[in-house]
Amino acid sequence: MRTACGRKEMMKSKNTKGLLHRIWKGRYAYLFLLPLFAGLILFSYYPPVLGVYRSFFDWDGVREGVFTGLDNYRKLFQDEVFLNSVPTMFKIMIPKLLIGIIVPLIMAEMIFSVRNKKYQSMYRVLILLPIVAPGIVGTLIWKNIFDPNGGLLTAILKALGILGEEQIVDWLGSVKTVIPSIIFMGFPWIGGTSVLIYMSGLMGISQEVIEASRLDGCSTLKRICFIDLPNIVGQIRYFLVFGIIGGLQDYSVQIVLTQGRPGYATYVPGYYMYLQAFTAGNMGYACAIGTVIFVVIALITALTFKLMNAGRFDVDS
Repeated sequence: MRTACGRKEMMKSKNTKGLLHRIWKGRYAYLFLLPLFAGLILFSYYPPVLGVYRSFFDWDGVREGVFTGLDNYRKLFQDEVFLNSVPTMFKIMIPKLLIGIIVPLIMAEMIFSVRNKKYQSMYRVLILLPIVAPGIVGTLIWKNIFDPNGGLLTAILKALGILGEEQIVDWLGSVKTVIPSIIFMGFPWIGGTSVLIYMSGLMGISQEVIEASRLDGCSTLKRICFIDLPNIVGQIRYFLVFGIIGGLQDYSVQIVLTQGRPGYATYVPGYYMYLQAFTAGNMGYACAIGTVIFVVIALITALTFKLMNAGRFDVDS
């Protein structure tokens, strides 16, 4: 018994010395990494941890806060504006998420089907060009498109005879049209890197497999379902997870275009958090909203990974 314990202690001491020796040998690498990790902790980890801590305080962001325990959370789940903003967020997020996954995939399949490599390259460049302009520029362009008086959308519909000459539709000012208008923004939804990410996955598929499927008389639809999709599961997972995270956090449209109007029709939790923090001065309450959003994002992301890893989106399923 003593011999066995002695051996364990010796092995433990040997492993510790070996670890310290490896660390010392790579000391310069760790030294170069130290500033990066210090910046990561300071700017990426410290603010959210501080936000969770401050969510338990009545705090205006200037003076020292007063500890109130769970009062901010009790108030939050009785706040009708916040509670009504949650379904609005999902009304906007779910269609945009589906569009962001499906439409670029269709475009990538269309480009992938082009046999001429020269044209393939040209289409990839044309798809990438829109990201040269900053995102805010695109949002402001859509603001002009939705202008009820002289906007492009109204002009097109009048030219097609769908709207009368004197008819005016306030696309962003009407409860009936504001959410469909926000979802329609970005049409045709293919500019940027999404198509190229799908293309990278498709181009990684063995040409022998594709040629064999053609020789076997496999239709394009069957090839997409049984060959292409199983091989781009990683890309689909990427767009799904980051689409959910982005959709739950996003409130840029509300800031630039709608300011939550008409009424509270376009309020989402992120925009309400922004107003509470920087307009109303309720920083502690805003931290509570941010903490709830963080928990929801973490739970949904974990559930998404669990469902995918369970085999529902597995290549071998």
